[in-house]
Amino acid sequence: MFGKFKKKVEDKVVERTVEKTPNSKVKQKNDLFTLLEESPEKNLNSNELKAESKNTKPEAAPKTTTVKPEAAPKTTTVKPEAAPKTTTVKPEAISKNDSSDKSKFDDIQKIGSDKFIPESSIKGDKSQLLLLEIEKLHDKTIKPVVDFNENCLFYPILSKIGQSPDDVSFLDDLAADGTLDKTVFEKLIICPDHPDAFSSSVMLYCPKCNSINVEKLNLYEHKRCGFITENTDYDFSNPANSTCPSCKRQIADFKKEIRIPAMWHQCIDCKEKFDNAIIKLYCRQHEHDFDINAGHFVTTYSYRLKDYDAPITSDDDKMHEDLVKLLNGFNFTTEFKSQVRGKSGNSHRIPIYAKNNANQEAIAIFILRQIDSLTQTEINSILVPILDVGPKHTLLLTTAEVDDGVKPVAKQYGIDVISDPDLTKIIQFVDEFVSKKYSRNGET
Repeated sequence: MFGKFKKKVEDKVVERTVEKTPNSKVKQKNDLFTLLEESPEKNLNSNELKAESKNTKPEAAPKTTTVKPEAAPKTTTVKPEAAPKTTTVKPEAISKNDSSDKSKFDDIQKIGSDKFIPESSIKGDKSQLLLLEIEKLHDKTIKPVVDFNENCLFYPILSKIGQSPDDVSFLDDLAADGTLDKTVFEKLIICPDHPDAFSSSVMLYCPKCNSINVEKLNLYEHKRCGFITENTDYDFSNPANSTCPSCKRQIADFKKEIRIPAMWHQCIDCKEKFDNAIIKLYCRQHEHDFDINAGHFVTTYSYRLKDYDAPITSDDDKMHEDLVKLLNGFNFTTEFKSQVRGKSGNSHRIPIYAKNNANQEAIAIFILRQIDSLTQTEINSILVPILDVGPKHTLLLTTAEVDDGVKPVAKQYGIDVISDPDLTKIIQFVDEFVSKKYSRNGET
């Protein structure tokens, strides 16, 4: 039935089309069925189809019903040349960076930070932000916060860098790298039967009737007149009781004028007085006592930012003379073992600090001498002064081998690593680095 109906519709459409445009019979037929196939959301009945055939000009059909073939790739296909720009590193850039023996300093900036980012540098970016946040703290120490309702430990400062506030491993890694000092902050005594419950309190019991209605008693003595009383009769610790009831003298300083010769407890229920109350701990979440000697400990830690102390050796004096001469040739004023004040107000000891006399751009040079290879730990150790002082360029000079991946990570912090066992070659590489960015005296 549908086939017959379709046939009739076809015939009528063809007849009307032939009358108006005899030469466009096949074209008009194809356009109408193309419309049906390409527009599933619009189901045309026979009347609508007739109306559209009558009212639509043949030459306008391709404009309103047919999608131009060339338009589809623009909306559905990504141009092949766009992918390498964001995901592929140019081979020649890598080979130059990895195999060039002539230029030992890191040249990753030619590749682009979005094209060659080591996995560890993602964490490194957050570490950099965290160090800046710690610099704002007056004691440069991250302290834990315990939520006794949720029974969890967290560090709110981590939320400021987009890190989970309970990610203690993130801080532990920075402590292992030598960036932060990790110290014990507090030890919580928790229930041995419910170790996940952090909240507990001290309970005092009367040894006679086991009541918890116990109060502490103090015996006070006024040193000047010898007057003695219990705190229940006259409490000298109360600021309102600033006059001795015996000699009528004014109590100006409680700690200096009042002595406490004895302390004990009293049960309000049975009136018993005793020296030592029974002490137990109370698990607040599960509402039961436990013995203090059976309690477990949860240790919390604080993390303090280390102050960088630049290591200086006798060989560095000769290197200093050579670097001063080199940098002076580029119109720099150079200081050796310089104390430089950062944005936080803290001073940092930098082995060599040079400032250009023309544009005031600064170069900070760190020197690390070690037998073992240079690792991420050494990079982290100099981050604090770099981030706080903010020099235009930072050079890390070392005679040690450099672990794979260290230079790209260092570049994420703006550190150029120059390594060679020969000090003379290190000076030569520094010369190459500076000459690419600054003009020598007398040159334009």
